[in-house]
Amino acid sequence: MFSLFCIFLCLVIRVGVKADSDLSGCPSTENTWRYRARSGEKFVLFCDIPKLGLCNRRDHSSKKMCSRTACEGFQWYKQPQNGSQPYAIQNDHPHITWENNLLQFSPIGINDAGSYICAIKYKPKLVEESRKSKGITCFLNITVEVQPKEKTPCMDSVKNELYLVIGSTDSIPCPGVNCEGDLQRQDMTWYKNGMLCPNWKNTNIIFDDIYHYNRGLYVCDYNQSINSTWWIVRAVVEVKTIVQNTSFTPIISDPPHDKFTLEVELGMPLTLECKAHFGQERNFNPVIKWYVEDAELNREELRQENISIINQVEKKTIYYTAFLKQVTKKDLLRNFICFAQNSVGNSTRTIKLKQKRGVLFTYILFGTTITLVSILMATAFIYRYWVEIVLLYRTYQAKDETLGDRKEFDAFVSYAKQDSFDSLDPSSLNEESFALDLLPKVLEKKYGYTLCLFERDVIPGGAYTDDIVKIIKQSRRVICILSPSYVSSPTVFELQAAVNLALEDQTLKLILIKFSPFKEPDSLPHRVKKALTVLPTITWRSSKSAPSDSRFWNCVRYHMPVKNHRGLGEKGFKIFPRIFSLKQKEESYSL
Repeated sequence: MFSLFCIFLCLVIRVGVKADSDLSGCPSTENTWRYRARSGEKFVLFCDIPKLGLCNRRDHSSKKMCSRTACEGFQWYKQPQNGSQPYAIQNDHPHITWENNLLQFSPIGINDAGSYICAIKYKPKLVEESRKSKGITCFLNITVEVQPKEKTPCMDSVKNELYLVIGSTDSIPCPGVNCEGDLQRQDMTWYKNGMLCPNWKNTNIIFDDIYHYNRGLYVCDYNQSINSTWWIVRAVVEVKTIVQNTSFTPIISDPPHDKFTLEVELGMPLTLECKAHFGQERNFNPVIKWYVEDAELNREELRQENISIINQVEKKTIYYTAFLKQVTKKDLLRNFICFAQNSVGNSTRTIKLKQKRGVLFTYILFGTTITLVSILMATAFIYRYWVEIVLLYRTYQAKDETLGDRKEFDAFVSYAKQDSFDSLDPSSLNEESFALDLLPKVLEKKYGYTLCLFERDVIPGGAYTDDIVKIIKQSRRVICILSPSYVSSPTVFELQAAVNLALEDQTLKLILIKFSPFKEPDSLPHRVKKALTVLPTITWRSSKSAPSDSRFWNCVRYHMPVKNHRGLGEKGFKIFPRIFSLKQKEESYSL
């Protein structure tokens, strides 16, 4: 055996492989491996000399060589069956490629049967030893027998390409292992992407959950005795991880929307870009094009300028660019259509060309924009200060609506009486003090309105309900000060009476002031509930609303009847207090 190895070594040296004459570090045991392959399938060979025992042998020389050397490179050779000299395998072969220790056949054929030689060169790690020796080259002889396709049992059921759906439970079977009949075989040996997987021993690799990283090139080996000769039967399966086939047509994201208008310059070239997203499909055959369509619906495909594909796990994105040499007036009347199609259906996006306008158009557009912005700002200002604007108008132009209506009071004030409170806080403003003190102080003394307060203006002795109805009929407004005490006390009768009378008298209006938050009791009459929902409400905001020129009092006056107040002086003109305060300061400085 050793003499045969020396003869083999001489043959290799003659084809240009040089090594040191000291081969004590290389394995001296059986170094020929026998593999069986099936014709028409993908097949791989590994050059793994340390696996033969180079670094696991008990002799001291092997251990010494492994600890003091490093792999420098690989080279693959083939020994022709006619006995001629081995020749180096180059990477220009149509179906045989190799990279480092991996020799790949895509696929292997009958003519690929024979002997293959793998040469691996080791060099010393230490600088002193590298000067004395160039290193050693070890050789591995591999015999490959190729079984014809027609002699392979159940060849049609062998799957060398497998698709696994991400997120599912599936397995990877060793291709054709169940088609060998009752021939003897031992445990399986599995490789993934050239790496040994020692924990996988069965004919099937089972995955409880498929992930994207489970893709790759899987190789399964098992020993088989044929005619008293042991062979390594090797099969290769390429695994691809996919998602479920899409059920949607392609999605075009550029152009951004259908009937998109693109401004162009006449006489200039034009580049049209289409970006489409295609869902994952096992048999991916996308179609993406640019068409130009005239008024008679005649279509013409534009010349492709560039196309690129971005692959992702769940989709593929294709960028398609077409080129138009020169934009003409005729193109302004045509439709440019991006067309994308998959096995489910197709999608289209249409572009219309529009000639760019000159400077005049820019000025018109700018002027229109400024006008619209001004209108929006004026609208916002009017909306914000509508109450103040109305009050200012009333001061100068409005007619007194109280003339000739034969009513005595401008407003009747309805509030919760003190005896209806469970507890009172003297330090805070309550409903009664608000109604009896603050309201008359502002509305009567400052703005000249006439209020009716039940305790102050009604002579006791009459029936309460009759007096309330009579007072409301003599009033132009009813001011209701709403609070939890108000809606839960008998005083709510005044609100109910005012609602009923307002339905009969169109000149009578209600002013609701929300003095404090409250929850409507279920016992409230239906009309009262509807009035609380429909009628406008003015919210009292404590210290913020207290000043007589605050927005709260402006809103109250807005809902009060229009009257011509004489003798008020500047009090009647403080609609915009900040503006008038500045005006007063300027007049004082001038004096």
